Amino acid sequence: MMDLTLHIAIAAATGLIAGFVAGLSHFASLAWNVRLFVDGSTGKAVALQLARLALTVVVMTLLVQLGPFALLAGAAGFVAARAGLAPRLGGLR
Repeated sequence: MMDLTLHIAIAAATGLIAGFVAGLSHFASLAWNVRLFVDGSTGKAVALQLARLALTVVVMTLLVQLGPFALLAGAAGFVAARAGLAPRLGGLR
């Protein structure tokens, strides 16, 4: 039987990695999404927006199945990805 502390650590590490990867894809595709809106490709932009949100919902829903520590770590990884990409993509103006 796995020790509870080890189980929590594995769930948290899994959540952190999954959240970070989901955040990277979410925020990296945001720049692409904005370009599509600016270029007038509204249909493609809306489809990409829905795909970005769906991916985030799927990842967070899967993390819920692993428990609260995985979900919290996943959210932290998601926010860390945003903090890492925002300066590269122009940040908030």
